[in-house]
Amino acid sequence: MGKYNDKENDKYLIKHNLLEINSYKELERAEALAFSLRAMALEQNDFIFESFTLKKFQELHHYLFQDIYPFAGNFRNVQLMKGATRFCQVQFLDSYASNLFMELNEEPLWNSLNEAADRLAYFKAELNMLHPFREGNGRTIRIFLHAYAMSRGIEWSYETLESEKYLHAMIKSVTDLKPLREVFLETIQYVE
Repeated sequence: MGKYNDKENDKYLIKHNLLEINSYKELERAEALAFSLRAMALEQNDFIFESFTLKKFQELHHYLFQDIYPFAGNFRNVQLMKGATRFCQVQFLDSYASNLFMELNEEPLWNSLNEAADRLAYFKAELNMLHPFREGNGRTIRIFLHAYAMSRGIEWSYETLESEKYLHAMIKSVTDLKPLREVFLETIQYVE
């Protein structure tokens, strides 16, 4: 929260949270706790990835944020920006998402870790630019791509990411995937 250009998103989150919290700090803490509990349950197979469709992506977001936001799993209906980065225009969310998830599901198997890093960087950057939800995009994308990579025999250890390097790579990924590709190369390996 507090990460988009204006405070309109924060005001919306305060006004539309299921716990009727009216403080940014309290909402941030409650969201972190609720997310952590859902993420731990997910690791115990409480949420199963039988597919990697757009519908499953939305279901994941709903699963992760259902305890906090009534809009969990639903696409945003406003334009979002972060710094100088303008995310996908609202009117193009559905078509962009449909095309991106079709591409993701038609992706051929990867032949090497280099190829996996290239394609994971591409999908991470594209999903980030899609930014379909008001809140929780990064966390949802990380969990989704982790499961997607695992389904292809690749483990992405995103918990080992260096936060500054990762943030820099994500900012650069708008125009240059090389830093993000390097981040993936450092954090992926074949599943043993």
